[in-house]
Amino acid sequence: MPDINTFNHCMASFWPQHQAGLYHFLLAKTADPDKAADLLQELFLKARANAGTFCEMDYPLAWLYRAARNLLIDEHRQAKTFVEVPESLTPEPSLAEPVSSLAQCLPETLQSLPAGEAWLIEQCDIYRRPQQDVADELKLTLTALKSRLLRARSSLKQKLIDLCEIEADEHSPVCCHKKMH
Repeated sequence: MPDINTFNHCMASFWPQHQAGLYHFLLAKTADPDKAADLLQELFLKARANAGTFCEMDYPLAWLYRAARNLLIDEHRQAKTFVEVPESLTPEPSLAEPVSSLAQCLPETLQSLPAGEAWLIEQCDIYRRPQQDVADELKLTLTALKSRLLRARSSLKQKLIDLCEIEADEHSPVCCHKKMH
């Protein structure tokens, strides 16, 4: 248990020197004198709770300011008000988003690509293998692989437009499509 006498002696000289500065720091952040005073009191209690090590710290003032910032963060989190959204504003359950419903069309579209292009897209985009690993496996430079991947993606995009009848609007590159037969 920390020696309270050591703490009292240490804080008797340290706290009064820095109390006003800490208060002004808290006041600047809260713009509320009462709230700043309450937080200063909490800060003092935190310092007192660390009585055994407080005056042995290399930078006790830095510790106090960090603790003050943490108190401000906690205060901010607790002060957040949550407003319940009225049911009239909640979106109606809708059909699957166009992009997510493309998942049905994508496998067939991938199969329609040349095998090399489909494999590149699967490895780099679907399985998320590092491009450098794929380039090494194919004995290509990374630049050459990126060029091939770009061509494969362009081919896939065109096939999706053709086979899935994708349409775009001003909000999204994919707004709707028809399923493949």
